[in-house]
Amino acid sequence: MLPQKKAGFTLMELVVTVAIIGTLAVFAVPAYLDAQQNGKANKALETMNTIGNAIVNKYTSVAHYGIGTSALAQLNTTGSAWIALEDATVLIKYDRGAGVVNVVTTDLFKDGVPKSPFGSGWEFFVHDDSVGAASWSGNPPELIITSQPMFKIRDKNQPLVFEQYTL
Repeated sequence: MLPQKKAGFTLMELVVTVAIIGTLAVFAVPAYLDAQQNGKANKALETMNTIGNAIVNKYTSVAHYGIGTSALAQLNTTGSAWIALEDATVLIKYDRGAGVVNVVTTDLFKDGVPKSPFGSGWEFFVHDDSVGAASWSGNPPELIITSQPMFKIRDKNQPLVFEQYTL
């Protein structure tokens, strides 16, 4: 009677296979994690631009109402601190003649502030001296802008990455 052949892998075959898989994992895992972070960063920049452009568009649409003697709406200053950009954050103030109107983030996004891909939320910054100034002059009246306000947006987890917008 002939001896039966046993089916299976030899120890050497298993060792070589595990070594190959381990080598591939050493190179593939860091590349995958980098690609994942880059994707999140690109999505964060895209979302920051969506928020920033919404604020710019709203400001542009109400800019000529102004507050008090100013002919321009004003960004709500945050002093020298970054503040959380939440659903009730006041972004813009303007006066239609019947009192000051506040524009909050839910006026721009009906479902609230878009989420950060890093899961942390957004921060908003308007320095005290970043206010717009303009006046009506001439006949017919023309709006002469003498200074333009500026604001910044960043992700809470990525404080060094921010977008800046001038109105």
